[in-house]
Formats: sequence, structure tokens, C-alpha cells
Amino acid sequence: MSRLLKLTEDCAHRRSIEMATYPAGDDHIVSHGRLTDVRLKDYYKFTGERVDSGVLHDMEIIMLLKTPRLIIEDVEVIIKTVPREDCLLMEQSLNPIIGMAVTGGFSAKAREIAGGKTGCTHLVHLVTTMAPAIIQGFWAYFFQKKPDMSIVKSGSAYYAAGLKDSCFTWREEGDAYQKLTKFIREMASEG
Repeated sequence: MSRLLKLTEDCAHRRSIEMATYPAGDDHIVSHGRLTDVRLKDYYKFTGERVDSGVLHDMEIIMLLKTPRLIIEDVEVIIKTVPREDCLLMEQSLNPIIGMAVTGGFSAKAREIAGGKTGCTHLVHLVTTMAPAIIQGFWAYFFQKKPDMSIVKSGSAYYAAGLKDSCFTWREEGDAYQKLTKFIREMASEG
């Protein structure tokens, strides 16, 4: 057990985020994300009003993405449970991301155009958390069968650019990125 968790008492809050990717025809995937916040103990609002424990947020984002570039063609927000009635007005708040590609810089741009006082912190958190899962889901789907190397060749530089410096493993000088760029150069030299 964690040395830090040994310091704790009963859990007060639990947030779960679930994501799934589904093929949708030959050139699309659907990504489904769900965020749920549960208050595990009764609590009080700032006003002093007592609230029973239970689900505080339960919201979903479903996106239709064009492959292989992962362009968002449609987005649907389903708000099941929220603490305030105003929150229900946020079902269209992610529409500005339609047309964007899920690639390097997506999360910052999504926060910029769909966050702040015209958006929902929790929906923006979910959609930015979904971005790496969308990429993983696409690759999981794409490589279920041996890929058409012409598609791999045409998109490899695009995906390499998205991976470059995205984390420690994919840093430019790292082994994984160097192997990928070598593979790209070899494919290019083959004509």
C-alpha cells in the first residue's frame, strides 16, 4: 500500500473518467468519454444548505472523428447530473472544437476556445483528457489488421510531429522518436 494513503481517513470524493473508442465505418471513429464526480459524504454548500452525498457531476462527450487525421466532425455533450441549473446550458459549449484535429496543441487550443466563463471546467477537463485516449484508440483500431503502408507512409511525418516532445519517451533525442524518424526516412528513400 502507498505510504501516503496510509495517512488517510475515509474517502470524501471520487472522480472517475472512462473512455472508449469505436470504429464507425471505414474512415471514422467515435470516441466516448464520461466524467463522474461522487461526493461520498453529506456536505454543505457555501450558503450553509446541507446536501446529501451522491453524484455531483455525470457528463459525457461523444465525438465523431475523421481518420486518419483525427479531425473532429461532430461533438455531442450529454449532461446527466450537475449541481446547478446553469450547468445544463453547457451542452453546446464544445461546438467550437468541431473542425479541429486531435494532435499536438489540441488541449491548449480547446481550453482557449471552450473554457473560461463561456464554458465548463469539467467538460474542458474531460475533452482534454480524451485527446491522448483518442490517439491511442485510433492506433488500437488502425493496427487491428496489417496497415496499408501507403497510408502509413503518407501520415507518418504528421504523426511524428504530434509525438515529438509530447513526453519524456517521445522527446526528440529519445530512442523512440529516433527510431520513428529513422523509419520515416527509410520509407521515404524507398520511394
